[in-house]
Amino acid sequence: GIIRGVPSDVYHARQIGIASKSALDLVHRSPAHYKAWVDGAEEEPSDALEFGSAFHTALLEPDTFATRYAVEPDFGDCRRKENKAARDAWRAEHDGAELLDATDARHIAGMVAAVHAHPLASRMIRGGEAEVTLRWIDEATGLPCKSRVDYYVPGRRLVVDAKSTRDASPEAFRKSVANFRYHVQDAFYREAFRACGAPIEHFAFIAVEKLPPYAVAVYALDPGAIARGQAAARTDLETLARCLQENTWPGYPAEIHTLDLPPWAD
Repeated sequence: GIIRGVPSDVYHARQIGIASKSALDLVHRSPAHYKAWVDGAEEEPSDALEFGSAFHTALLEPDTFATRYAVEPDFGDCRRKENKAARDAWRAEHDGAELLDATDARHIAGMVAAVHAHPLASRMIRGGEAEVTLRWIDEATGLPCKSRVDYYVPGRRLVVDAKSTRDASPEAFRKSVANFRYHVQDAFYREAFRACGAPIEHFAFIAVEKLPPYAVAVYALDPGAIARGQAAARTDLETLARCLQENTWPGYPAEIHTLDLPPWAD
């Protein structure tokens, strides 16, 4: 069903056999990567992920942003004893808060303002609810599944996903869709709402650039891209189900692969 108020750490807990978009991405890379992640393998730290999470919160949950994050002042060269002491005292006062440096905070504020100034994007994040969780059972494999959508507008049967990016142009975002499998996300979320008895009609991406002028673009995938996402998600679900049944978690193929160059290479 559709569930409100699930804490982020509860939703993101690693549990073997529960399919999510992130889990399917790991299975797609290889079942071995998925199993290592479930078993607690450390993830490579990513400033981009932390920045994106802060942006999402600022845009869609501003009250939460105000209580969760603290913007750290510039204390200067912290090799100097007095600067380091001032910084450490400030951090002690804000213990428990997630820290943003002043530059990131300025960019996030600019991005949020740009979305609210955009004639279409601003309307798409009104009248709905942020961070909605869905849980269901995949009929074909019996796997429990979960999704967590950025913004859901029930009255318009609309789901919106906000993406921070260096380049929101159509050419660049098209590559992002392929590289980050956003077409699988689109298809998987559509299936989530269908399985929970509330099918959606529209799934849109709000892409926002991280630097001035904080350009904003709104995208939706065509039926062909959605169909390819559905096929890819189905393949990943079947792979995960098979690996669970056999308790085997293969990595990359053992044989030599011959590589060609991608179409865009010189």
